Amino acid sequence: MTQTKKDFVAEAIADYEAMTAAEQGKMVVQILEDQPVLMGFITNLADDFSDSEHEALVDSAVILIDAFVAAGIPVQMVPHQMVEEVINEKVDQYNKKDEHEELSSEAVRDVSDSPLVFEDLKNRAVFKSNLSEEDEAGRQNFNIVLDTIISIIERSAAATMEKKTD
Repeated sequence: MTQTKKDFVAEAIADYEAMTAAEQGKMVVQILEDQPVLMGFITNLADDFSDSEHEALVDSAVILIDAFVAAGIPVQMVPHQMVEEVINEKVDQYNKKDEHEELSSEAVRDVSDSPLVFEDLKNRAVFKSNLSEEDEAGRQNFNIVLDTIISIIERSAAATMEKKTD
């Protein structure tokens, strides 16, 4: 018997898309309560993006957290320090990358901690928002923030797993 590997992110995207707006809203509210620091970071970005782009960032965080939970990996509350560390690390990564080449979606994917997750959530965002109508700088900003959010959530999940094995 062959074991099939589940794509929890793809399933979480499909599940989220199948929800009514009210169900999605309840899920967002729950994540807001469970992840005040992470969601505060994302909320503070509202003025930097269009409403649909910002909504795609919020949805991406909710979907990724849901994917971890579905995989049996709870995501502990993200601390301020982790947000700051990841932001600083990502800024350094992108500044180094930017010195050598333009920060295309491919370049962001190449330095992403999770290129496949980044691609899945970016593709959903392009479809769900006006991101394709943005200029290159706007798309770069969105991609960098999305990659940062993914890294923050993944590191929080990894920290949860480390605590379980201690």
